[in-house]
Amino acid sequence: MYCEYNFISTVKLWLMNMADIRIILVEDQTIEAMNIKQSLESFNYQVPFISSNGPEALDKIQEIRPDLVLMDVVLPGEMDGIDVASQIKHLDIPVIFITAYADESIIKKATATEPYGFIVKPYDETELKFAIEMALYKKNVKEELRWSEDRLKMGMEIAKLVYWEFDSQKDLFTFDDQFYSLYGTTAEEQGGYQMSPIDYANRFVPPEEQAIVGAEVAKALETDDPNFSSTIGHSIIRADGEKRYILVRIRIRTDDKGKKLGTKGVNQDITEQKMAEEALKEADQRLADIIDFLPDATFTIDDKGRVISWNRAINEMTQINPEDILGKDNYEYALHFYGKRQPMLIDMVTSSDLEISKKYPHFHRKGKVLTAETEVYIKGEPRTAWVKAVPLEDSKGKYIGAIEAIRDITDLKRTEKELKKSLEEKEILLKEIHHRVKNNLTIISSLLNLQSEYIEDQEAIDIFLESQNRAKTMALIHERLYQSTDLKNIDLGEYIRSLSGELYNSMISDTERIKLDLKVENVKIDINTVVPLGLIVNELVTNSMKYAFPDDRKGKINIILFREDDDIILKISDDGIGFPEDLDYESTNSLGLQLVNNLTMQIDGKLELERSPGTTFTLIFK
Repeated sequence: MYCEYNFISTVKLWLMNMADIRIILVEDQTIEAMNIKQSLESFNYQVPFISSNGPEALDKIQEIRPDLVLMDVVLPGEMDGIDVASQIKHLDIPVIFITAYADESIIKKATATEPYGFIVKPYDETELKFAIEMALYKKNVKEELRWSEDRLKMGMEIAKLVYWEFDSQKDLFTFDDQFYSLYGTTAEEQGGYQMSPIDYANRFVPPEEQAIVGAEVAKALETDDPNFSSTIGHSIIRADGEKRYILVRIRIRTDDKGKKLGTKGVNQDITEQKMAEEALKEADQRLADIIDFLPDATFTIDDKGRVISWNRAINEMTQINPEDILGKDNYEYALHFYGKRQPMLIDMVTSSDLEISKKYPHFHRKGKVLTAETEVYIKGEPRTAWVKAVPLEDSKGKYIGAIEAIRDITDLKRTEKELKKSLEEKEILLKEIHHRVKNNLTIISSLLNLQSEYIEDQEAIDIFLESQNRAKTMALIHERLYQSTDLKNIDLGEYIRSLSGELYNSMISDTERIKLDLKVENVKIDINTVVPLGLIVNELVTNSMKYAFPDDRKGKINIILFREDDDIILKISDDGIGFPEDLDYESTNSLGLQLVNNLTMQIDGKLELERSPGTTFTLIFK
């Protein structure tokens, strides 16, 4: 029914497009040719040329390439219609012979050219029209069949499929060129397109796989089930020695009456797929080995929540063997940490932060990695655990599971707590030491002050006063250290404000005559730098206050502190009489300047002096 409908539909389509069909007419009888041409045009066909002899017809057919040739068998001259048909056979143009002769030898000779039809004179227009439509239909079906065969062949080549047949009566395989191409050889090299099973096995199947292949083939030969099918994979050795992997699909081959003739099947080259599978299996094994080697208790689940790996460390932690947990779902793994079935961090890698916070209040997310600290039960004992979970994704970013690592940090937390307590105790002790040092230095300063009351020589009094200020400077440093909560980050700016203020109040009696201007940033330094810096500031500020403004001279002392990239810059300047030109500050008998130079070296600093206007000392250090 389908074929009939398809034929009618195709004919209708041609009837609609007959004006596009070109037919070359080859007829030596002029009146007959005119009559046929009139009939063809009445059918709405085009007749671009009429020829009366073979050579002319051959030239025009090759030039015009018509859709059909309507040609008399007998033509004048040495080239008749049969000869023309033979020479245009490669063009695949349908030929319908017109003949007045029913001679068997002529018909047989004409049939050898595979024409699309015969019309025996005399004939009517209906017979002519039907012959032409049938020829065009057969041509169309032939092209569609060829297209289908080409498409099938292309599909088999893309899929690396080759076809074969086995005749159980003759005990022979039949192969084609594509089959031999897969095996790296040719029919010529193998002695033809047929081969016995023994020859096939000895030539192409590795010895260690011949028994397996033979057993599978035997099943197909022994069965009476017409729907039998079998699939087997094995390796082959190509003629060039290369080892490849194939997949063989076997079916039963029968005749029209259902009688078993043998087997048939296709072989598919799956070498690349096999190699990819082995590479994937190898990668999976490497990943499993890595996970098993991890020191932290680690397990993974798939997208259905089933456990797919359980490493050695988690086995030791829970005393649960892999074979007892692999494949389990429904949060069974949670039983060994929480005593009940509930989502763990591994189950929440795709959850919102709000959902996670309900279970893990102190969790942290960095990218797709979740970390948290939680209380669990390990072997029935309450413990503190650090957990980390991350999703597993395929190459397209699709979620396929998750992995979680669990670390028992109970002892670490206990040690951390003990260390924190010990550090707090040491910090209290250290502060107490600084406090006592400050008190002792204050006592020394007071003793120096008391002792100076018994000295009448002004120079000696000045020396006592300088020593007293140095003691005060160091006492003030330790007072800062006592008050500081971080001995690595002491506020140098605040310290300079306090120190310079103390010096100014103790040494300057007329605050209207000498002013002190501070522009200091809050620069942080550590304890190893603040002590020498305090003494340097003490010496330089004391020098300005003592020597820069003699004879009631008015002026100003400036202290500037700031950071510039990795450097800290301290400037102490005055607009007084200036530093003596004949005095080398780097080589002097002055104890104060010697202290400044030595302490500058101690902190790997650099000291520069500008003598005009006034005096400016610039200290640069890291």
